[in-house]
Amino acid sequence: MNRTCLRAQTAIVASLLAFTCAFAAESSSGSSGNPRRSSANGFTEPAWLSEGIVFVGNWEPLDFRIRSGGQGWGDLPVNIDALYQEEHSEQTVERLKAAGVNLVITHFYKTGLKSDHDDIELTKRFVALCHQHGIRVAAYVGGTIFPELLIRDDPHARQWVSYDEYGVPVRYGRAYYRYIPDFNHPDYVEHMKEVVRAAVQDAKIDMIHFDNMSQQAPPNTTCTPEVNRRFREFLQHKYSPEQLKSRFGFSDISALSVPTWHETPMPAGMAPIDDPLIQEWIDFRCQDFGDYYGKLADYIRSLNPNVVVECNPHGIFGSNRAFANGIDHTRLVTHGSVFWSEEQNEAGISPTGILVSKIRSLKLARSLDQTLFVYTGPARAAPGTRSYRLLMAESMAFNRNSLGDLGAPLDVAQLPADLLHYVQYYHEQNAHYRRTQDVADVAILRAFPSMAYNSLEPHLQTTLMEQLLIQYKIPFRIIFDRDLADLSRYKAVILADQESLSDQQMDQIRAYVKHGGGVLATGDTSRFTEWRRRRLDYGLADLLGIHVTDAAAPTSGRRSFGAGRVAYIRDVTPAVPVPKWAAYGFFPIAESGFGKAYWALPKNSAELISALRYAAGGQFSVEFDAQAPLTTVMNYTENEDGTERVVHWVNYALGRSVAPAHVSIAIPAGREVEAIHLVSPDHGPQDLKWSVHEGRVLFDIPGPEVYEAAAITFNHANR
Repeated sequence: MNRTCLRAQTAIVASLLAFTCAFAAESSSGSSGNPRRSSANGFTEPAWLSEGIVFVGNWEPLDFRIRSGGQGWGDLPVNIDALYQEEHSEQTVERLKAAGVNLVITHFYKTGLKSDHDDIELTKRFVALCHQHGIRVAAYVGGTIFPELLIRDDPHARQWVSYDEYGVPVRYGRAYYRYIPDFNHPDYVEHMKEVVRAAVQDAKIDMIHFDNMSQQAPPNTTCTPEVNRRFREFLQHKYSPEQLKSRFGFSDISALSVPTWHETPMPAGMAPIDDPLIQEWIDFRCQDFGDYYGKLADYIRSLNPNVVVECNPHGIFGSNRAFANGIDHTRLVTHGSVFWSEEQNEAGISPTGILVSKIRSLKLARSLDQTLFVYTGPARAAPGTRSYRLLMAESMAFNRNSLGDLGAPLDVAQLPADLLHYVQYYHEQNAHYRRTQDVADVAILRAFPSMAYNSLEPHLQTTLMEQLLIQYKIPFRIIFDRDLADLSRYKAVILADQESLSDQQMDQIRAYVKHGGGVLATGDTSRFTEWRRRRLDYGLADLLGIHVTDAAAPTSGRRSFGAGRVAYIRDVTPAVPVPKWAAYGFFPIAESGFGKAYWALPKNSAELISALRYAAGGQFSVEFDAQAPLTTVMNYTENEDGTERVVHWVNYALGRSVAPAHVSIAIPAGREVEAIHLVSPDHGPQDLKWSVHEGRVLFDIPGPEVYEAAAITFNHANR
């Protein structure tokens, strides 16, 4: 390292030490006694969760690193034991503190409480060291069963394993020595309660990190007497005998069992999913998995309400997570405060010109009042680049309150100076990031039956519409079935081939439009019921102005409905060709999903944007001029008391200069603009000149090298 870089890094470390000393003064003894914030999900959270999390992790214990041959961690060094001890030293903790790290995810439970005993004792000492230096600690809790260890120590654990229809244990990927548990098996739940009790009460941790929270896709799914018992119980609770007869053709379900798959070719490629038993199996898996997590989350908070609960199910990225993995984020992650997405959609522009991001997953987290944990360190940067700055910028712009994971294990000594500078900026300017929410004019619906019972068009059209909103800088939010009860905050709602809607949901959408809202619908929206039974006509035919009896299906249309506006476009036309062929009703693309290779802007983007503007009935809260490139993205946030809104502008084409842009912002009712400050980790702060015209504040913002934020402060008008 040259002297200039060394001086820069020394200055940054000194600044971060000042920050973390203040952090340590706030709480040097763990999580007890902290102030709380109310979560939108019905519980309270410790306030430190909102103060800007920068974290690293060493969540694999020594025994697993050795047994796995270093899987995921590189080649095993000959001095692995010495390095492992060094990870847990006070010197390491001091280096973490100097780098601005305020949370460590460390190992606790991987193979069993007995087999992990020595590592757990090391964790306890490490937690105490971290607390002395003002660093909080999350305990890693694995979600697999090791027959070589746990079943050896507790033979009853054989009953907790997921077995397929042939009685073969379901393995965790290619790791033959790791089995998937039947998560909601009553005895497994009790076992995991003992694990988290030990972490909370004995190790004094601040957060529980549940890993491996994603079920296996068919055919590797569970078929045991216990699972079948819960499945039938689920159906009997959900439906009356009359409804069961309407659902299955008979009401006596005593012989029903979950679907079996080994004789089915490419089962995850099934599309659409019309079989009522498979539909209910999807719903059951999502509910059953959410119930398991909820039981543990409630138990943890009963032990210590200041302990944060977090899991790792990944986010959304173009595939049917409900069918493939039993994941409905609205029923799973909302039991906690944080979730992980380890998806490999690192921010940037692909060689084919596609803008790739984790914005969908970040928006998902925001909509569910969650923090998203993602990798933002050099390990995920594009080779030979400093794109970790972009990864951190994306998290600053779109996350609730975390800069992300700088790297694992705990080797922060070699972090580059510009990365440390971004950490320093994030801590110093955290007032612009803490306790904020997205300001959204547009909502895009992901209705559960539409997205769970068809892995093709609803996912393609919704994913492409989200890409359009991202690149055209439209303030938007992802919404779900439960959000249809109150749509009044949005100027427009997008129904991108939301084909399966209930009568109640359609009534909620009609009422919203009648009272002045706007809808942009595409594809077969409302063509099916929530059981994916084909209606005689579009359920929203009166709203959309289309009918199945039309001689030629309309490709587009605009109309008023009550006090609102409706636009319909037949297709969101993909720019990347999508394979259409199927073998016996199974589609390869349905199995793999519409990942980043398909995220090019739709061919009819201009038509879609025009229709959305019509549905919204006017300008959006934030408007960039037409010169702002589509390789830049924007997010718009507001603080708790409404005194500040921030326009976050991120340049995804690193190394490509961006010209200044003219920005127009709607002034909230009853507010007056006081000042506009520009902050950025790429240059010093500056005040921006601005003017007001017809209820909007106008200003020019310099083009970002990577990231800039324009913070608009307001005061009350006529105070």
